[in-house]
Amino acid sequence: AGEGSIQMNIQELSTCAQYDVPVKIVNLRNNYLGMVKQWQDMQYGGRYSHSTYSESLPDFIKLAEAYGHVGVRIEKYDDLHSKLKAALAMKDKLVFIDILVDPSEHVYPMAIKGGAMKDMVLSKTERT
Repeated sequence: AGEGSIQMNIQELSTCAQYDVPVKIVNLRNNYLGMVKQWQDMQYGGRYSHSTYSESLPDFIKLAEAYGHVGVRIEKYDDLHSKLKAALAMKDKLVFIDILVDPSEHVYPMAIKGGAMKDMVLSKTERT
C-alpha cells in the first residue's frame, strides 16, 4: 500500500498491538497520493492538485514503534533484499516496512473509469 491508503487505516496498529497480530505491513512511500498523481501525470501533464503531502506525513517508523511494533525503513535499493529478509524473519512481531520509492514511477495496469477491461492502460505508452 502507499502512505495515502495506510493513513486511512493506521489506527489498526493499535488493534494489532492489543491482539498481538504479527503481520508485516509494507508501505511504498513516494510522498504522493499515488493514483491521484498518476492520473494527473497522464491527463493533466503533471499539473498537481492536492496529491503531494511530503511535509505533512508522519514518521511511520516512530509511529509503529509508539504502538510497540518494529519499524524498518528501506531507502536504498541495495538494502532492499537484506532488510526485507530480516523484517520477514521476525515471525512473532508486527513489522512496519517503510520503503522509499521513486515518485515518478507509475503502477500498472490501470482500469479506466467507465471503461471495459479491454481499455486498461498497461504502461505509459501501451493500452490493451
